[in-house]
Amino acid sequence: MVALMVALTFLAAIVIDSLVRRGKAVRETVELTSIIRPAPRYPAGYFFSEGHAWLNLQPSGNLQLGLDEMIGRLMGKVTMIQFKNTGEEVHKGEPVAVVYQGEKKIRLFSPIDGVIVKKNTDMEKAPQKFMEEPYRTNWFYLIQPKNLSEDLPKLKIAEKTRAWWSQELSRLREFVSGKLPQNALAGATLTDGGTSIDGLVEHFNDKMMEEFEAQFLRR
Repeated sequence: MVALMVALTFLAAIVIDSLVRRGKAVRETVELTSIIRPAPRYPAGYFFSEGHAWLNLQPSGNLQLGLDEMIGRLMGKVTMIQFKNTGEEVHKGEPVAVVYQGEKKIRLFSPIDGVIVKKNTDMEKAPQKFMEEPYRTNWFYLIQPKNLSEDLPKLKIAEKTRAWWSQELSRLREFVSGKLPQNALAGATLTDGGTSIDGLVEHFNDKMMEEFEAQFLRR
């Protein structure tokens, strides 16, 4: 019964999302071009955590878990991803993967409790391809959730995701403003107020990396 209610909730969210997008003539991938250029995207029907993890419910009831495009673009060229192993448990709020750009690294925090059914060995072997398809082929894990009916309603979907994206991108612009050297931002600020975020982590020092994780990922 619980599984049925979760499935119905998920389907209702997808239908509402589709109707809202169609009514506003918005493409499946929404662009927030007023803040970041080119704008990060979020796909219809995906759930997002405040730690920038995304979840995609599969027909089996398992969930694909990945990192959103904003974080991927900030990292730039990913050089290595450290994964957990199949069969390991994951716990809400705890790190489940480490993404490296050379010596710089960020952690992916799980928004759910569960068990890893499968890890993405293709991305483990070719981490540099992470940003090619961040929401389709480049997921991190397939997870069997423990408390699906409790966890999903706490995540963001549809128009809630759109509003949250706008807030996060504004917070990001405030975060880097005044903290990075001028040469790091040279050519990044556009005449219409948009800002490029690609590869900015390369210019973060250790203190900024810690602050960024605390403010944007460990939530």
